[in-house]
Amino acid sequence: MNDTIKTIHDLHTTHGSFMDREIPAEDLDTILKASVRAASASNMQSYSIVVVTDRDMMKELCGYQASVLLLYCIDTNRMASLAKHLGYNFAMDPSWQLTTGAVDVVLAAQTAAIAARSLEISSLFTNGIHRGDPERVFTLLNLPEKNCLPIVALLLGYEENAPEKPKERLSGTGIIHKEKYQQCSDEELDEIIAECNTWDENYFESFFKFRPRSFDPATDHPSAITNLLKKHGFIIE
Repeated sequence: MNDTIKTIHDLHTTHGSFMDREIPAEDLDTILKASVRAASASNMQSYSIVVVTDRDMMKELCGYQASVLLLYCIDTNRMASLAKHLGYNFAMDPSWQLTTGAVDVVLAAQTAAIAARSLEISSLFTNGIHRGDPERVFTLLNLPEKNCLPIVALLLGYEENAPEKPKERLSGTGIIHKEKYQQCSDEELDEIIAECNTWDENYFESFFKFRPRSFDPATDHPSAITNLLKKHGFIIE
């Protein structure tokens, strides 16, 4: 196993146990330069990264604090401005903009997390920016009203108590599909349950019982995220 694979296998989530120690400026610059090396559709880099070092601001944005917060946003405003500046037209189908931009964002953000881990810096991905009123993120960070959408926040810092080993992950049936997609049989589902129970015997109970997921368009109101997508031009009715 080479150093790169070891770094990836050492990735883990840090919840609420970041130290006050700050990340050196040169290390943060290294992480950001690695992040933007991620693949992106047509090399457009349809994203913006907002770097936040104010810990009070981090708390207000997502409920967590660390040395730095990197907010990854789908964003085509830069390309639109460049097109206008050069005398070209630029437009993207909203659905294409959303899916392509989300992929670009996630690739860049995960690359940042891997780069950070290689520098012995821990990380936390959080969707806390979408909890409560997500419009606060636009106000607090002066995000553009259109064609910009915050997707995920990546917090980076040094943790007080590192886990003995990262959490386990499924890596076989149900996750890896060879040649064609295959539905799990009852026997295979039982095998997955048995494997997960060796990690945490309450995993499925806490996931399904205490996190009900249901939505009936006929009776339920659209979520704050749905309204956000409509308001900022990513869904057109």
